[in-house]
Amino acid sequence: MRVRPLLLAVSLAVATLANAPAFAQTQATPAAALITAHVVPAARDAVVVADTFSAALSSGQLDTARQLMTPDAVVVANGQVLGERDAYIDGAAKGDAAALRGVQRELLRREAGAGSDVAWVLSEKRVRAAAQGGSEVVMESMLLIKTPSGWKITQIHWSGRHG
Repeated sequence: MRVRPLLLAVSLAVATLANAPAFAQTQATPAAALITAHVVPAARDAVVVADTFSAALSSGQLDTARQLMTPDAVVVANGQVLGERDAYIDGAAKGDAAALRGVQRELLRREAGAGSDVAWVLSEKRVRAAAQGGSEVVMESMLLIKTPSGWKITQIHWSGRHG
């Protein structure tokens, strides 16, 4: 099973849970069933940006995803740099968006924190391709900075393991 597309699919889990009426759900875990959910109040707006990015990527709205990132944002998956914002969005993100269709997602853990200018969002997600029986557990970390126009993603890292 290809890990990178599944890594991106897990980012949808958060968006699916947070935006249930707006986005189709394939299978999501209710918030009460999360293993760990610790989001400090100061980080809630950053979590919304992370979830909005995930939803935009999964629905192929790459220009929206691009606007949620700083121009020098770096995307890394399983130890490989996929590129800065524009290189990623204009390249690998297209394949990632296609791979996200039809993937079941389950949020296992979410933690987030924030200072005055920096926030982080850590999510552990289980993803399963509908046509395949195996699953992957993906760790997603996003680092965000506060800009004059709000929180922007400056770093994304996905890594996965068979779950």
